[in-house]
Amino acid sequence: MNDDQRRQRFVELLTAHQRDIYSYVSMLMAGDEASADVVQEASIDLWKNHAMYDFQRPFLPWALKFAYHRVLAHRKARGRSRLVFSDEFVRAMSVQCETDPTPADTRLAALRNCLESLPEEQRKLIHDRYQGVLSVKSIALRMGVTPNNVSAQLYRIRAALSRCVEARLPTGPSKRFTP
Repeated sequence: MNDDQRRQRFVELLTAHQRDIYSYVSMLMAGDEASADVVQEASIDLWKNHAMYDFQRPFLPWALKFAYHRVLAHRKARGRSRLVFSDEFVRAMSVQCETDPTPADTRLAALRNCLESLPEEQRKLIHDRYQGVLSVKSIALRMGVTPNNVSAQLYRIRAALSRCVEARLPTGPSKRFTP
């Protein structure tokens, strides 16, 4: 394959897997609006490194590694104040996506369904913390409870969401993820 053919094939692969990459990033970032920006940055990284790609190997796992590193960079740049999941949880989700054939968009759909099935109060708490701009401390003040109480509630909700997502996947429940 000459250089032009390699570039053309790489563009085809990147284009074909763009939705999978977006779903993966969106899942790791719990639907954060910045997901599209992170995917764009990952795509730029992929293009810069396209000459390193071995066409004998599957494209998607290779591409997801770039996306994963971009998610980590985004999380670090943004600080820990609004992180949805611990770094360990995101790592576990990333490893699972690399080893499980279930597409990332299937997981994202399961997460959305699970979020919709939460009681309104829990859904509002998740929204305020992870999609809004409220810190645990400000949510605690608004609710009239301690920040530790809010953190504990968020932990229990994340654990329930994890169990719900796993149960809704075609592969059935497993004990792979823990928040």
